[in-house]
Amino acid sequence: MKGILFMSLMLGLPATAPKLGEVGDRADRLITITGTRTAPLIAEYSLDDGTTWHAATIYPGATIDEWRTCDFTRWNQAALDGRVPAGNQACLWNYFFDVPMPADAARLRLRAVEGEAVALEQNVNLGPARDVAVIDARHAASLPAPWTLAPAGKKTPAAESTTCSVEDRHAPPLVLTPKLSGWHRIYVGMEPYAACEISLTGEDIRYPVPSYLNTSGRRDRFMQEYYLKSADMTGQDVRIALGGVRFWRDPSIRHIRFVPMTVAEVQQFHRVRELAATKGRPFVGYVEPVEGGYHQADAFTLRSYMRNEMRLNKDRGATDVYVHMIRVGIRAWYHSDVVERCDFGSEEAFRAAIQRTRDAFGGTVKAKWKPDAWAGQRGWDAWMGQDDPMAVALEEGHAVGLKVFADMGVNVTHIVDAPQWTDRFVINNPDCLSAHPMFMDFRKPHVRDYVVSVARELLTKYDVDGLNVDFARWGYRKAYDEASLNDVMKRIDAARREAEKKWGRPIVLATRIPSYLYAQDPNHVHYGGEHPWFTAALKTWAHSGWVDRVMPCISWAKVADLSMQRYLDAIAGTDVELFGDLYGPLHTGRPHSYYLDAARKWTREGLDGGFFFYTFDRPTDCERLNWMLRLIDQPDVDVEPGD
Repeated sequence: MKGILFMSLMLGLPATAPKLGEVGDRADRLITITGTRTAPLIAEYSLDDGTTWHAATIYPGATIDEWRTCDFTRWNQAALDGRVPAGNQACLWNYFFDVPMPADAARLRLRAVEGEAVALEQNVNLGPARDVAVIDARHAASLPAPWTLAPAGKKTPAAESTTCSVEDRHAPPLVLTPKLSGWHRIYVGMEPYAACEISLTGEDIRYPVPSYLNTSGRRDRFMQEYYLKSADMTGQDVRIALGGVRFWRDPSIRHIRFVPMTVAEVQQFHRVRELAATKGRPFVGYVEPVEGGYHQADAFTLRSYMRNEMRLNKDRGATDVYVHMIRVGIRAWYHSDVVERCDFGSEEAFRAAIQRTRDAFGGTVKAKWKPDAWAGQRGWDAWMGQDDPMAVALEEGHAVGLKVFADMGVNVTHIVDAPQWTDRFVINNPDCLSAHPMFMDFRKPHVRDYVVSVARELLTKYDVDGLNVDFARWGYRKAYDEASLNDVMKRIDAARREAEKKWGRPIVLATRIPSYLYAQDPNHVHYGGEHPWFTAALKTWAHSGWVDRVMPCISWAKVADLSMQRYLDAIAGTDVELFGDLYGPLHTGRPHSYYLDAARKWTREGLDGGFFFYTFDRPTDCERLNWMLRLIDQPDVDVEPGD
């Protein structure tokens, strides 16, 4: 004990030296490092009783929240070099990257960054992790081409990963057979930041891992492990497919591991879902088929993509799904009879569409020809030729018990950034534009006529459960006034009543409006100031029975600051439900607590509806948040057994 105290003082550490947890302390089986460090330390492991040492894979922080908000440089110093940062934040050793499993023991030490002074050296009993099944290079010694084993080269000593080049875009999925029974928590470990889709053969849902949001390569977190889901693995194989993200990379899987769940954990898994079904709030998912057509057409047909997206939303806890079909002012992403369709047939037609917009608006159109834009559009054109995306979305969503809404972004022409999409209505009526060419002016009657005609088609052509009229996409403040908003919504409601007679059942009319904080988003510099006419119009909409639910859209950085009071005042005395919009924070890398604190604040203020959380290509580690939002009124319920 005196020796530990002496060494701690040499390192500038307090008398309570660092301490290691046990394998069984956490549901994910990682080992916790606690204690206060007045200076950074280096974590190293040995598999030969201390003869040789290697940098340990360390995670700064002990929760998903801490990992998501960790600086990329700091993360990689810990994961690649074993650097344990100064301070008292708990860290984790992910020994599954370092120690071939199963193993009985390893040795871990924490030493000074400079010199050989050791703050802790301890044998670690890994025996309790023997029930964790691991699939890695040792279990994939013979792979079907073009799948192969290759070292990722991010860490030494080098270890091989299962990989395939994205140049082999049509490579069949790799099937791995863990031969397990019972419920397990599934983790996917990647040495580089890779991209793929993983599915279980018994479920046939392809999960994108990790996410499309980071594509540059400059902000990669290496040696990261993603919690995929909990599942009964009895008789199930694992499939790895290329794709899964907006911009494909070579998939490179270091390992997949399966942690058996206790009886209590399995019971809690089912309890959460049963409680959500009986006492939970609605949760709105989202599908943007055109994104899939642009970036996933090589991996999916239109039908298989929509089936997968609807199953993903169902599995993630969604009750409703908004299917984004059009931004009024551009071509339709469905088989419209009112709007020009967004399918071109040839590169020549695609180029001609750009030129047509340029000719109509002259110097307004500055977007340059981008060869990759046609490459993406070609995939979407192929999908549009297969079937009607809106019709397919309805069939696949209803098949898994979801309520399917047609989602229309109300106002954007894309003249500035994607002129090939600009609809002929805009080109033939240049006077429809507002002071900014990206947006039509709703104060002009023929613009309102056009918008209503699109809404009416979506309501009467398709047997939808609802229509979401999204004024926040886009909310250019100079395009609206209170009178124009009231006229449009009154007429859309009339179309809704017509559709209800046709389909013989109620249809929900939802709307998303710019909040009073929306204009403060620095990414939306064109919107310039508050939108008071939306709040004023909402009062008329609500008291006239023209809408059933409303969702104020928040500036991405201002979610925690938004108050719901003015919207509650506007709908007071009506049956309109107020929903919470958590779209933006996904892109800020905020922790789960940020979302939840905002949602809890809104519910305390009186928000009585559900929540919308953008779910397209989300990181898999966000999915637990869906259930927490559904169970916002049950704050003591543990959604998952640990992070």
